[in-house]
Amino acid sequence: MKNKWIVILLFLTLGACSDAPERVVYPSDDLELEKILDKQDSIIGYKSLMDNNTLLVSIEIPTMKRFSKVKIEENIKKELENEYPNKKVIVIDDLKIKWEIEKIIEKEHESKELTKSIEKILALSKEET
Repeated sequence: MKNKWIVILLFLTLGACSDAPERVVYPSDDLELEKILDKQDSIIGYKSLMDNNTLLVSIEIPTMKRFSKVKIEENIKKELENEYPNKKVIVIDDLKIKWEIEKIIEKEHESKELTKSIEKILALSKEET
């Protein structure tokens, strides 16, 4: 009986340590972008960067929906292009892009540095692994 309780407590403890998906918009003054991404049922998290010309969104898709990854990316991209017609919109589900966006958000770049960083990320997204 004691062993069962130990196992149950172990599972509960390990389950509580899982990371919750993050939903980050940088710079954080754009509430419309946040609303659009929050209403998407097909994604569980996102990180986004925006400068004067570009909107870059890294999305996190649940494992069972990965089969329709391209369709999900296209749908979100179309919706964002309708909302931001004067910006180049890039929507991608790529872990290395997400990590680069996290680095930029932590450093809190100025607008010129942010533009350079986004260009660097775009070059990374074109690389094949």
